[in-house]
Amino acid sequence: MGPRPEDGAPPSDVRRAGRALSLIRVGTCAFTDHQGLYPPGVKPGERLSFYAREFNVVEVDAPFYGPLPLALADRWLAAVPEDFRFDLKAPGSTTGHRAANPEEERHFAQFAERLHRSGRLGAVLLQWPPWHRLTAANQARAAEAVARFAPLVTAVEFRHRSWYEEGAQLTAWLTGLPAAQVIVDAPVGPDTAPPWQPAIARRELAYVRFHGRNAAAWSSPGLATSQERFRYRYAPEELAGRVPDLANLAQHAGEVHVLMNNNYGSYAVDGARWLRDRLAPRPGTQTQFDW
Repeated sequence: MGPRPEDGAPPSDVRRAGRALSLIRVGTCAFTDHQGLYPPGVKPGERLSFYAREFNVVEVDAPFYGPLPLALADRWLAAVPEDFRFDLKAPGSTTGHRAANPEEERHFAQFAERLHRSGRLGAVLLQWPPWHRLTAANQARAAEAVARFAPLVTAVEFRHRSWYEEGAQLTAWLTGLPAAQVIVDAPVGPDTAPPWQPAIARRELAYVRFHGRNAAAWSSPGLATSQERFRYRYAPEELAGRVPDLANLAQHAGEVHVLMNNNYGSYAVDGARWLRDRLAPRPGTQTQFDW
């Protein structure tokens, strides 16, 4: 039997009752296809309500690929409690993954606004592609995207390391927009994923994404599916190494959203449960782990 939730005790500031515990939300990227989360026989339309029994935040990436029916936002809201939060990944047409599409962006903004009016929108995620290097033109493009979604809270993730060479300058620039700086745990390469940089650019939100550490597949062309890039199961000691930084973020940000994006099999759910039980335990959800 692997480690129990009490193993690898968290730092004292995570244990302390009150502010730090109440501000950390832990969940996964997407809620539809995780192994080990849903009982047999649960229909697709019922999955979100089951998900919300364990986690209080989810990052939804479906809008990145195409528009969602506006009525779907209402069904999502009916499936989750009032303290649940949705983070929405903006369309790829907004962030240069495909050709610009103003109509798609307007539709996305309407969808996000429905969640925002209910108080359950966390942030709009703007994930820029690896070829989006730090240039004056690309800075202006990113700033314009943030401005178009105001007053919604936005979180910005860059995939090229050039943005992070002067980390303090990036944080200051995002603060001026304003936008949250996405903190990334991912394979680190010379031109690919950014380093771990636990900085807060927008006081309302610290936004953390765990992509896995599959260095061999992260930048490899010709993968059978993009899911192979995230085929990585974090060991408990790897997650434990991030706990002090996550706890510190909770002392300085309005909320901390911790999202597991290593969506392969049960890997994301396992990691989210492990971190939740140490950072933000929810009654009745504590898990025994068999790693």
